[in-house]
Amino acid sequence: MKRGKNLRVGGLQGWTWAALLMMLAVPAAALGQLPDSQIPNPKLLTLTPPGCKAGATVEVTWTGTDLEEPQALLFSHPGIKAEAVQPPAPPADPKKPPMPKPPITKFKVSVAANVPLGIHDVRMVNKWGVSNPRAFVVGDLPEVAEKEPNNDVPEAQRVELNSTVNGNLASAVDVDYYVFAAKKGQRVVVSCLASSIDSRLQAGLELYDKTGRQLAFNRRYHGTDALVDHTIAEDGDYYVRLYEFTHTLGSAEHFYRLTISTAPWIDAVFPCMVEPGKTAQVTVFGRNLPGGQPDPTVALGGRVLEKAVVAVTAPGDAAARQRLAYTGHLSAGSIGLDGFELRLKNAAGSSNPFLLTFATAPVVLDNGTNKTQQTAQEIPVPCEISGRIERKGDRDWFVFNGKKGDTFTFDMLSDRLGAPTDMVFRLHNPAAKADIVEMDDHSEQLNFNFKFFARTDDPGVYPFTVPADGKYQVMVASRTANMHAGPQHFYRLRIVPPQPDFHLVVLPAADNGPDSGHLLQRGNQNFTVFAWRHEGFNGEITLNVEGLPKGVTCPPQTLGPGLRQTNLVLSAAADAPPFTGEIKVKGTARIKGQPVVREARPFSILWPIQPGQNIPTQTRLDRSLVLAVREKAPYNLAATIDKPMLVQGDKANVTVKLSRLWPEFKTPIQVLPVDLPPNLVLNNNQPITMNPGKDDAALPVVVNANVTPGTYNLVLKSSAQIPFNKDPKAQKQPINVVQPSTPMTITVLPKQVATVTVGNAALTGKPGATVEVLVKVARMHDYAGPFKVTLVPPANVQGLSAAEVTIPPGKDEVKLAVAVAGNAALGNRPDLVVRATAVLGNNVPITQETKIAINVVK
Repeated sequence: MKRGKNLRVGGLQGWTWAALLMMLAVPAAALGQLPDSQIPNPKLLTLTPPGCKAGATVEVTWTGTDLEEPQALLFSHPGIKAEAVQPPAPPADPKKPPMPKPPITKFKVSVAANVPLGIHDVRMVNKWGVSNPRAFVVGDLPEVAEKEPNNDVPEAQRVELNSTVNGNLASAVDVDYYVFAAKKGQRVVVSCLASSIDSRLQAGLELYDKTGRQLAFNRRYHGTDALVDHTIAEDGDYYVRLYEFTHTLGSAEHFYRLTISTAPWIDAVFPCMVEPGKTAQVTVFGRNLPGGQPDPTVALGGRVLEKAVVAVTAPGDAAARQRLAYTGHLSAGSIGLDGFELRLKNAAGSSNPFLLTFATAPVVLDNGTNKTQQTAQEIPVPCEISGRIERKGDRDWFVFNGKKGDTFTFDMLSDRLGAPTDMVFRLHNPAAKADIVEMDDHSEQLNFNFKFFARTDDPGVYPFTVPADGKYQVMVASRTANMHAGPQHFYRLRIVPPQPDFHLVVLPAADNGPDSGHLLQRGNQNFTVFAWRHEGFNGEITLNVEGLPKGVTCPPQTLGPGLRQTNLVLSAAADAPPFTGEIKVKGTARIKGQPVVREARPFSILWPIQPGQNIPTQTRLDRSLVLAVREKAPYNLAATIDKPMLVQGDKANVTVKLSRLWPEFKTPIQVLPVDLPPNLVLNNNQPITMNPGKDDAALPVVVNANVTPGTYNLVLKSSAQIPFNKDPKAQKQPINVVQPSTPMTITVLPKQVATVTVGNAALTGKPGATVEVLVKVARMHDYAGPFKVTLVPPANVQGLSAAEVTIPPGKDEVKLAVAVAGNAALGNRPDLVVRATAVLGNNVPITQETKIAINVVK
């Protein structure tokens, strides 16, 4: 039996942490990391308040770096607009020169009434560029700002029920109190959004009555958000206490949105997936649900949840099936999901969004009585199982009929859906009384680098070919089930034929902190593109960019076969006009002979990390990918390759040309290859230093024989210390500048596209006769074209000849007629070469050979 861990529900095994620690021990240089560029580029850390009611306006302030001279706020939805609030000018003094306008420190944000509820992105635009995004939440309740002092019960800030407070915990010991009036019988839900809206806050949330009796406490409801609810026993005032749970941190970056309401709240939905274009009856578990009734068998945090059955229709159009249309927070683990959201509404307002994903096969519901091997639930295959870890120690058993030779993909999703689980499944053969496999932690979780750390506690994908007709069982459990269970512990198990596919992720250039697309005139800039490959897809993905402005170019660049990361480089002309706007990255691949196009999903790093410390970043899904074009780059680095098409084992040379554009740039520059395909060596994978006066370099390329054939994108990265100061009148100080080279495309051709055999390698012929040789090819590397077959005798062999013949496309054999001359001398002719030649790429001949012998007899 194959296994990842021993099945010990409720425990953790050591190898998971060991593997993580091994990854954290990898030198940064091995991952192609460089310190981030220090050329000014706006970084937005906070926007206060981080939201507004639909149909209302609010004034916002901000913190961050390189945010001087703000010009605009750019929102991901066109219904949210901002205008600068110009402070009044100081009184004029006729004895002094006119004073400059005071700097802009506020924007007035207007949210149209029809803007969808949920999280949108906001970015700051200024002369340096456009910032990273921060969450801006559109709600449907009245909103107020926190007012200090509210640090103790007597100072508690009074707020209305069914309202939202925007605040922050300014210090480690800061505690915020709120008081609201409620009536008997109301079920009040208090929600504190923190990590969901890009905050550093680890919220601790408590609810008290007027006597000081604690009614509820919560932390880490989801991420670092917190949620409590209580059914009011008597009319009166109730107090909310909010604090940083560890009492060790606090700042403007520890902001929150606190909502106190009787609006619906969705905790779980069963099933959690719906087939595209179909309507399904789903059971919603939560609080204040329209038409909901308490279900005493379902509780969360000691609170009985309500249950309501709702009809949900999933979008069915092809474009919707490739989208992740969700207005909540999504982290890196969600990159492989496609889906839509469910919201409910009552008289008080709308619920939180809940993510429903698209099923790829008929949905089967866990029947709740399948807790032993003997009571395993019969399921058809293919199918998708929607199940729950309903109580502590829960295990679900399923059984299906398998037909010999059928192939299925077993794919378990739970943690990736936002469930607090650590799932495992076991495939069992009852006839053999043996387990086939036990699948645990996803092997791909450690394969992305620190920039995009997409770990998951879900099991890895398992491809299963049915070995014999019969019944097979599947056991599903969570390793934490001895301690944790309930409605939120849901899962989705896909048992489907393999469905090769891919998802793409795109991030700005910086490896160590928040960033945005920042391209300077006559410069280059890269986006990092990651590919999550599904169910056996390892083909090439050609990347293109849509929406580029005038003067900006991006030639098609290819993510090579099997690769999961590349640098997509954009270049700006010297006269490219300033620009700020959305662009889209799309990847095209051929799957089962058909073109498949996927739009890359933009992600960004939330908070800075120390470079070179091998610390994984925290990333989240953005609503759009934005590019800014600004004034002149300090230099341009151009790279070209003399042989863009090579055969395995060949060599080439890369020429690097540096153009110094800033007169201050008179220092050395370091250039190094990054993210190379395996076994392709560029300059022995070592950096070079280009000193002043030496602005050209040649770098050798070695394509080893074991490089996988395909088309690849090659990029060099450069780093230099260049004098600079934002204030042109101040003394310049060296800053680190990082830029990529122009991209190079290299196609590696296989040294062999077939093996050649003959029907009989030892033949006999008479003078004047013809000998037929049956030549066969076993095709490789998906080559389907023709072969030219020739006979190549040694130089000293005479009397034998053959006309060239062709093995047509799609065929695997041909007869080669060897003519024996009438005056041919008798005797054996060994070492006759039968050569099959294929032509690849730009007329590159690829030959494969075998040998025969012809004995000339009387």
